[in-house]
Amino acid sequence: MFRDKYRADNEKIKPDDALLKYLSVRMSDAAANGEQEPPVVRVSHKSRLLRGVAALAACLALLVSGGGLYIVFDDEKKEPDVTAEEIIKVKTGISYTELFELVKSMEPDTDDLVNDVGRKESISNGNQFEFKANQAVPAQGNSDPQSVALKDYSKTNIQVDGVDEADIIKTDGNFIYALSNGKLIITSIDRAEMKKVSTIDCTKYADKKDGSRPLEMYVNGDRLAVIKEVFDQRKTNTGTAENGYAYRDMMWYSTHTSIALYDIKDRSNPKLLSDLGQSGSYLSSRMVGKTLYFISNHYIYEAADKNKPETFVPMLYKNGNGRVIGADDITVSVKPQSRQYIVVTAVDFDRPTERVSSKTVFGCGSTIYASTENILIASGAQEISTQGDTSDTTTAATKEKSETSGGTQSSAYSPGAQPQPDLTNTAGKVVASESSNSDKGRKATYSFVTNLMRFSLDNGKIELAATGSVPGSLLNQFSMDEYNGHFRFVTTRSDYTEQISGSGNQSTVSVSGGDTSNNLYVLNSKMEIVGRIEDVAKGERVYSVRFSGDIGYFVTFRQVDPLFTVDLTDPASPKILSALKIPGFSEYLHPYSDGLLFGLGKDADENGRVKGLKLSMFDVSDPADVTEKHKLVLDKYWTDASYNHKAIIVSPQRGLIAFPCDNTYVIYSYDKNAGFSKAADFLIDEYNYILRGIYIDDMFYVCSDTAISAYSMDGYAKMATLKY
Repeated sequence: MFRDKYRADNEKIKPDDALLKYLSVRMSDAAANGEQEPPVVRVSHKSRLLRGVAALAACLALLVSGGGLYIVFDDEKKEPDVTAEEIIKVKTGISYTELFELVKSMEPDTDDLVNDVGRKESISNGNQFEFKANQAVPAQGNSDPQSVALKDYSKTNIQVDGVDEADIIKTDGNFIYALSNGKLIITSIDRAEMKKVSTIDCTKYADKKDGSRPLEMYVNGDRLAVIKEVFDQRKTNTGTAENGYAYRDMMWYSTHTSIALYDIKDRSNPKLLSDLGQSGSYLSSRMVGKTLYFISNHYIYEAADKNKPETFVPMLYKNGNGRVIGADDITVSVKPQSRQYIVVTAVDFDRPTERVSSKTVFGCGSTIYASTENILIASGAQEISTQGDTSDTTTAATKEKSETSGGTQSSAYSPGAQPQPDLTNTAGKVVASESSNSDKGRKATYSFVTNLMRFSLDNGKIELAATGSVPGSLLNQFSMDEYNGHFRFVTTRSDYTEQISGSGNQSTVSVSGGDTSNNLYVLNSKMEIVGRIEDVAKGERVYSVRFSGDIGYFVTFRQVDPLFTVDLTDPASPKILSALKIPGFSEYLHPYSDGLLFGLGKDADENGRVKGLKLSMFDVSDPADVTEKHKLVLDKYWTDASYNHKAIIVSPQRGLIAFPCDNTYVIYSYDKNAGFSKAADFLIDEYNYILRGIYIDDMFYVCSDTAISAYSMDGYAKMATLKY
């Protein structure tokens, strides 16, 4: 049945124009609407197919392992290092001239850059503006919907108490806010009575011709923020090639991340207060109190022009007009690995027309963790250590020349970074394509590391406070945690070795991979490792992580599911207390109540063959003797909640666990004595995609991409459906 449904869904899928534009956006990520001081300018770009391919490669590299810049500095000397052996400087407040020289020195060949010949600039007549970080703005009226009617309702499932996360569906107990098909729809809720009160077209961007695509949102009292990616369609070049075939160049889309802030005191008439943006593709965001922090990755695709800072410096935007970020807010290493920035901005909902602060670091990131006081940005990188003669042993496999024997290199895993060996040859050998003057051979070991940037947060004031790194790769945001002034990380390490032997056209490269292993690290506020557990569960990798006070939990898997429990009471000496081995694995862990830990994952047989979804409730009352108290294997196989914690509701107070599953929405109840039991299984429409579930008092609402359906929680009888 599910296979037929899957086939029907795929036959129905037809990408619309907005989706196609969005895909182009993700492939381009270039600055748009640039401003040089003092005029406001709009920067135009053109591109050939090669740029699209390179941009796609950038996205893939980021998704695979998150390229990044490795910088670590000493708080006293302010001198960072790329490795433990090599000291370099970190510069804050670098001049545009210095930054241009740095970016220019890292440019690839001209053929790999955006073709800017004949580019024309148009100066906008829009309102010019200047950024003043702490400029006072009269506070707007803000009332809490709960003051109107106190209700018990579900909220977005978050990682850290007090730190809200954006989502596509939100509720305040009186209204449901849903992003669907480029629109934000506000629906009033009174049990089974639902009424659409307003719709915001999120595909429009300020007063410009540029378009945008909504990604996520926040609701806080009478303020609403929609996070969007903005794109600008450029003209395409058409013509006839010398061979007589017609051609059409790929369209180029400039993109940046934008936050549209609305006054929704009157839900039937939302009013746009401001549209604040910054260069780069959306990475993530968090909200502490009424301050929203959002982060983007900005990669420089085009050739840098010394007279046009917008070609090599990230931009800040307001209502469609932009300017380059101030030099005092830029931090850069002398030896960055890729032409990429992380941009972090804070916006106060009570002062929606101005950003509180913005910072950028010449580097990139892929995973975000946030507490009420810090944001951690992590990125994957690769270190290469070599042994033997490296004088001129260049091969098709590595395309590299190392200048010193036994040296260590640190390279970002991103466009322009160190290429990987060719592992496609089943014999593990690659014949060199270039000549070599040496037959002494060389051995290179590739190790993956996670580079870290810690930004301190103080009511919207953002500062880069420390940087560091840990060996291995993170799974997701739950692999990071902050507790009592220390930061905890769980990683999987997988190194491999490349042996080069012979010389000239007869040289070969043999690649051997080492077993994976897993590690836990504890760092202090300077991002220095103070405690560690290494080489756990060799041959397996991490599938889920959760920290809860002085206890940490992580699951690894190959054939069985070891749930490791770690005592972190002494940060300098973490200890594994127990390792529960059961078939299958948990992909998401959630502290349920005192002494209980919920796990959502997959069942597996004794040979490690994965079967259906599985619900587990672990008894963790004795960390040294953890047991699986209850489990339920489902006849279902896929759920968003496996990789997106926002898709699941875990409510110990109501004794329920709910999430979309295959093509339905399921609700399970949990009793400490009886265990799990199915409470409901909803199918709204055979061809609709179910997004989220929400409960408000005694009603449960299932939201798809086209409708909201209301069910009574007394038996889950369907009461009504509202089509968007």
